[in-house]
Amino acid sequence: MGPGEYRKQQGLRADVTRTGGLWLSILIPVYNVEPYLRACIASITSQMDWEGAEIILLEDGSTDGSLALCRALVEEHDGRITLLRSAGNGGLSKARNRMLDVARGDYVWFVDSDDEMRPGALAQLRGIVDACAPDVVLCDYRKRGRVYASFIGEAGRLATDNEALVRGVFESRRMHVWTKIARRSLWGADLRFPNGQLFEDMAVVPRLFARAETYYYAPTPWIDYRVRPGSVTAQLSRTRDYFDEQGNDDLCHALEGYAAALLKTIPDVHPSTLYAVANFCAKEFTKIVYRLLRARLFHDNWTTNHALLDRYYRGMEGCSPIAFPDLVREHVRRRRFGRWALLTLCLGIHRLGAPRHGRACRS
Repeated sequence: MGPGEYRKQQGLRADVTRTGGLWLSILIPVYNVEPYLRACIASITSQMDWEGAEIILLEDGSTDGSLALCRALVEEHDGRITLLRSAGNGGLSKARNRMLDVARGDYVWFVDSDDEMRPGALAQLRGIVDACAPDVVLCDYRKRGRVYASFIGEAGRLATDNEALVRGVFESRRMHVWTKIARRSLWGADLRFPNGQLFEDMAVVPRLFARAETYYYAPTPWIDYRVRPGSVTAQLSRTRDYFDEQGNDDLCHALEGYAAALLKTIPDVHPSTLYAVANFCAKEFTKIVYRLLRARLFHDNWTTNHALLDRYYRGMEGCSPIAFPDLVREHVRRRRFGRWALLTLCLGIHRLGAPRHGRACRS
């Protein structure tokens, strides 16, 4: 279903609701972030228009003092912050899905509870929404003092090329949902974060963008991203002899089925878009290869390691609209020799010691 068909089916309007409702819901999952939560909330409330926006916290079974702090923050803001609770730790996806079901704003913005919103971000967002009412607004972020772009493409104006939106997020490789503010109605009842899986942002952002007809990219950092030891990225690469098999499995399958859906949504999709999606999948495969070999090369026999390599090869190539051997040739044609060399090396490692008779590896 293309973006136009989805909008028609859902009865989406081109403008923001002007019936006195909320224009924005800021959704913040909370789990063991007591040292950072107050600063996060203060960075938002200091620029809040309480008449048109809401903050929803979901405390997800923390074992530190996060729940008590959430209650204190609600009281300090005269009950204007909504606090939800989970009976136990249900995970990030479940928390976000529940907040989506409760949110009332025309737009939703997921903010991580250990990050901070930069001054002026809400005013800039409101200005864009009032002027253009785009389906999606994208912003940049700052990490350790450096600004990172979350999108590659047209900036500073309303854009209507849905395919360019999809291509630009794959080219930037920034799938995190906290730099994307989207109409709540775009989510629908059929698009939610996958429960119990890591890389949940990667699983939903491309599919969410496939439904958008308009977007606005503000090339300005609106979020200060905090690097924490407990992050997913840190877990995947925290030690030289550790390989998170479950985490890499989730990464491997986050985009499962997306290539076919993309071709159905945009039947005449441009080759550059297919290349961007394929390169993203191949890059993730090469990262998995590096992590696996670094952790297990001298700890497990090659048969075991190759079975894992083959599993991830099949998974990541299965998400790609271009077979990896064909992508190698496309890298050469486009003169992307760094990409060519890295993918060629990883494919060679995968072929090394492959079963002679095509014996299936475990899955």
